[in-house]
Amino acid sequence: RKYLPISRPSVQRRMQYTYDNKPLESSLNSDVQKQWDLPPPCNISLAQSRDRAVGTLIGLAVGDAVGTTLEFLPRDRAYVKDMTGGGPFQLRAGEWTDDTSMALCLAETLLEKGDADTICFRNKLLEWYQHGYNSSNGVCFDIGNTTRFALEQYLTIGPGWSGNTAPETAGNASIIRQAPVSIFFRKSLSKAFYEAKKQCIATHGAAEAINSTQYLSYLLVHMINGSNKDFVFSPHVMPLQPRVMIINAGEYKQKTRDQIRSSGYVIDTLEAAMWSVWNTDNFRDAILLAANLADDADS
Repeated sequence: RKYLPISRPSVQRRMQYTYDNKPLESSLNSDVQKQWDLPPPCNISLAQSRDRAVGTLIGLAVGDAVGTTLEFLPRDRAYVKDMTGGGPFQLRAGEWTDDTSMALCLAETLLEKGDADTICFRNKLLEWYQHGYNSSNGVCFDIGNTTRFALEQYLTIGPGWSGNTAPETAGNASIIRQAPVSIFFRKSLSKAFYEAKKQCIATHGAAEAINSTQYLSYLLVHMINGSNKDFVFSPHVMPLQPRVMIINAGEYKQKTRDQIRSSGYVIDTLEAAMWSVWNTDNFRDAILLAANLADDADS
């Protein structure tokens, strides 16, 4: 079993900035809260919405399998033009990594419990970690350090464990597995926002990890319901951490490829994903643009 390398010192320093860590959910005013309690507008047919939901989950696995070829490599050391496998884990074309394995564990939890039940979800993640459950090859060969630490602590302490709240633990695991929550709660923005936090704190308690996951959940719900790209990528009114707020404002739209980071820091991953989609007009090009950023390329 191989583990992700420890974050570079430069990435750790960017994670460790200070911010106001007050609860964000309480900062919504009453008018905005009422909007969140309403079902999101659906601009397409039920069949089209379901097709988008399926595409959200399958697209996750496809991007994972394409990007793993360049995982951990410096940018521009190599390039991918298709799904070829290989990479640090020598996978066959089409085999996925931890991103999809965790998403499948989350999807099963939602189907069995009706919500992102923390204990059920952690138990499924343990099955993956210890026995390769939902892995593409029957082995847990790729797991982030923060996720691994959370599962080890859960094994030792039990259901009462909560942690990984330090800013430097704000890895990207919770956003790369988020899709099932947005699919399952696609008829309620507020529920998707709340359940995104629940699935996140199963392993990641850092404020930026939680808030990035909630923000992505909001965007995915709108996409699944047929909102167009210009609306989804416009600024939205919601409680956000400072660096998530900058992404929401659209700063990434003005950045060049060299200004986009592709580390395992949740902010870097969220921005890189949105930059890749913003600068392309189809699924294939977006996946290849993101994957060829290298480093944490599968995410």
